[in-house]
Order: sequence, then C-alpha cells, then structure tokens
Amino acid sequence: MGTQGRVVLFSLFLTRTGLLALGPQDLSTVEPVPTLNLSFDARTWTLAWVCVDNITVLNCTMLHREYGPVTEKPLENQCSCEFKDYPLHRGALFIVNASLGHRWFKEELEYTNPGTEGTAAANFSCFILDEDFMNCTWTRGQWASDEVQYFLYIRGGEDTEVECPHYIDDRGTHVGCHIHHLLGSYSDFYFLVNGTSPESKIPFFDAFLTRSEMQMYRPPTNISVTCNRTHCLVTWERPSTQKLMSTREQDFDVDIRSKGSPDSDHSEIKATVSGDEGDMFSFPISPRTSYMVRIRAANSRTEPQRWGAWSQPVGFGLEEQEPHSAYIYILVVLGTLSVALSLWVLCKRSHLLHNLFPPIPKIKDKIRDGQQVNWAAPPLNVEKLADKEVLTIVEEFS
Repeated sequence: MGTQGRVVLFSLFLTRTGLLALGPQDLSTVEPVPTLNLSFDARTWTLAWVCVDNITVLNCTMLHREYGPVTEKPLENQCSCEFKDYPLHRGALFIVNASLGHRWFKEELEYTNPGTEGTAAANFSCFILDEDFMNCTWTRGQWASDEVQYFLYIRGGEDTEVECPHYIDDRGTHVGCHIHHLLGSYSDFYFLVNGTSPESKIPFFDAFLTRSEMQMYRPPTNISVTCNRTHCLVTWERPSTQKLMSTREQDFDVDIRSKGSPDSDHSEIKATVSGDEGDMFSFPISPRTSYMVRIRAANSRTEPQRWGAWSQPVGFGLEEQEPHSAYIYILVVLGTLSVALSLWVLCKRSHLLHNLFPPIPKIKDKIRDGQQVNWAAPPLNVEKLADKEVLTIVEEFS
C-alpha cells in the first residue's frame, strides 16, 4: 500500500474515532444547517438571501439553459448576487455556496417562467435603421387565444424600462412596435414582452440584443459600371451612418445576373466585398451580353449578418454599349426617312414646292371671260407691203 493509501486510512480512522469519542450527547450539539431563504428578482436579475452573521457566502452560480454555468461573487456588503445580460424566459437554477464556521453547504433555487406553454410571444426580432428608427415584431403564441394581449418594454443600458410608444396590431393583438426617435447611443438593449389573457397566465419572453446585431443599412447609391470587351468594374457609394465607422465594419453583397435569366436565385456572379477592399468590384463578362447588378450592405461584425435592402438594379453590358451593325443600319435608314418626311411636310406648308415647280399657265378664254372681240381686220401697213413681193394669182377661165 502506498503512502497516499495509508494517509486516507489514517484519516478515516481518526474521523471514526472522533465520532465515537463524541458520543450521543456530543452529536446533538452540532448546529443544524441554516436556511438562506433565497429569492430572485427577474426585473433586476438579483439573487438575494437573508443575512446571517456567522454565514459566509463564497459565490453564486446560475445554471443557464443556453449559456451553461455562470458564477458571480456576492456584491460588497450585500447579501445578493447579480446576473445581468442573460435572458430568463427559459428559466434557470441558482446555487449559493456558503460556509458556517468550518462547515460547507449550498442552497438551491429553481426559477421558472410560469404560464401556459405555447402562449408566450414568439419569433421576436428587431432592427435599427438610420441609427434612430427601431422596429420590433413578434407573433402570437401557437396556443394563445384570440383575447391574448402583449406589451413590450425596452431598456437601453442602465436606464429604466419604457413601454412601446407605437404598437402594431393584428386583429386587436399587439404584434409589433415602432420607435421613430431612438434616444441614446446605447450599445445593447433588453427587451421584455409580457402577456395577459382572461383564460390563462401568459409566460414572458425576454432577449438581449446589441446595436450591431440589429443595425441595418440602406442600399448603396450612385452605382456605375464601366466595361471593356472582357471585364467590367462596378463602383458605388456606401450608405451614410450617424456613427463614425471604419471601412472594414461594412460588407457589401454584389449580385450580378444576365437580363435574360428569370427572377430566381440563380446569379451569374455573387460575391461579398469587404469594406476595406474599396467600394468597387471587378469581374469578367461574356461578349454581347446584357447584365443587371444590385448591391446591399451589412455590418461585418455581426454573426449572422443582417443584410439591408437591395439597391435598384443597374443594367450594363457590351450589347448596350456596342450595338450590332445591322441595328445601326436600321437606325440610319429610319432616321433618313424621318428627315425626308419632315422636310416634305415643311415644304408643303410653306409653299416652297409651288415656288420650285410653278404650274403651267392656262390658255385664256376671252369669250368665257366676257371680253368683247374685235372682228375688224387690222390696218395694213403699206410701207411694209411695198417692200414685200406680192404674189398675184391669175385664174384663167376657159
């Protein structure tokens, strides 16, 4: 037997001998383990107990269903521990480890979310747009009645909770909330959705979300594309933000597809461009093909990324920049005919044709025109006749 084994046996011998030496009258004098009367306040995430002078609490542990064991030290000069930034709608088990003299003991408290299962608010999500607009939505519980009503409370940082100022209703039940002017530059928010129903008790739902997790950006602007015969370069301007951000905090999703493809998930080119690579993307193209490009933005530090809306599609391609020769010929012919037709109409209106091509004059009809005709022979000019030879025709008679 080794040294450790002999030590263990010697310790057991001493313990057994000590207990026998105490006797029945000495065992009755051992102090019972006191009760700490644990309590938990879900609004302040505070685990408290009754203060006892000769009891020392070493630590408090929360066994969380999602995050596992979380251990905290007691607050200074207080009989309590705080567990912040942990949602509690799925319940938790709290354990306090303490000592009484030389004796160690622990006390447990199970925290549950009372209510009828399947009636709490579900599918909760929020997003922040333009830094000061928040929108949250949720759905009615699967087994909740039509009379159920939900109420949202929001807390930013260490401030007090405020109720939603503008609810979104669905058949009389609150299923969403708008906050048009989000106050404060908090980095994280706590959300609590309570429910009431005349038929049953409604469990609450709560969640912690950071600003970066909820942040959504508007689409990039001023998208332009320049191409040669083999490649194109698309550039854009990133969406503006009230908070100063480094270039690497934004990612851009570039989606390029040919114009002939149907509106489906099929894309010719799809790439995620990091903000520190510059607001541009170069890619190869096929000749004589038209494309469309659209871009959206997201925060690069969130997982999963929350992408904003797509930009309006921008068309480009060699087919648009270098039209076919037959197409050019048709345009030239149509343009020439249009110019000729326009000139003819203009000439017609300004009597230019009349001036260029005058009409043939008509023979004047004096009788029809009502003028008097002089049938008298014109006077002979004797002087002119004298100069001319007079032909005399003599007719012989037999």
